[in-house]
Formats: sequence, C-alpha cells, structure tokens
Amino acid sequence: MKNFIYILFLLAQLSGAQTTKIVPTLKLKAEKVATELTTNETNHMDPVSVNATLVWSQNKTQIAVVMKVSVEDQWHIYAYVPKTQPYITSELQLELPKGISAIGEWEKPYSEPYDNGVYVYHDTLVFVQYCSVADYEKASKINCGLYYQTCDKYKCFPPETKTKSLKL
Repeated sequence: MKNFIYILFLLAQLSGAQTTKIVPTLKLKAEKVATELTTNETNHMDPVSVNATLVWSQNKTQIAVVMKVSVEDQWHIYAYVPKTQPYITSELQLELPKGISAIGEWEKPYSEPYDNGVYVYHDTLVFVQYCSVADYEKASKINCGLYYQTCDKYKCFPPETKTKSLKL
C-alpha cells in the first residue's frame, strides 16, 4: 500500500501537479471581509444582489476574491440541477489577468436539498476564490460574477448574469 501511495505521489510530481498552500492569515482576512461586505437591497422584481472585493495577503503573493450574494426571502438560486430537471445551475465566473492564477476551485457555501435531486442556495451566500500573484500590470482588473436562475415557489425568472470588475 505504501508503494502505491508513493507511486501516486511521484506521478503527481512528474505530471506537474502543484499544490499551493493558501496563506492562513489570508483566509482569516477573507472571512472577516466577507462579514463586512454589503450588497444592495433585493426585492421581488430583482431578488438577487451581488457584490465582490479583493483581499490581499500581507506579503502580496496571494489574493482572495470574495463574492457576496444576497437572495430575497422566499427565493432561491440553484446550486445543482440534474439533467432531468429544467432549472439552471448557478455558475461562478472569474476572469484573471496575466500573472494571476487560481488556486483550486471556488469555496462555496452549503447548499440545501430541494426536490428531485435539486440543491439550492438561499439567503446570504459567500463564495471565495484564492489566487496566486506573480507579475501583473498595475491597471489590471479581475472580473467575477454569477450566472444564475432565481425562482420562488410560484415562478422563475430567466437566467441572468451579474458581474463585478475589481481593480488590482
């Protein structure tokens, strides 16, 4: 068994797989900023609000893209939708400039089972994407956003995308 694990480790090294550890203080800073980040008011005609900000590590080698989403009471967006269902799964969007690269996947909040294998998000949500920083142009921007369909128990709105452009 030890040989098998060692072989997997070597294969990962040879394939160029890299694991970048996220600076622990950056995680703490991102959590704090997420609690302070506000979104615009929502209503029954516009039930989703999105805001985002950047959080830098102290040594400026990593950055966290923190996106906060507010969903109007009694409404939801979709975290996961099986192919047999007609709803649209929410998609997180991220455009990074040259010199900035994502570390792993977006950190997502807990989703709740809804019906027939569907999972939903509701209330206030925080998504975080950690990135490593190399050389980049000072005027660069990170664009992030959310493509989603929002529904209540009576109706669904057409899919929509809300984005934010963040200066580095």
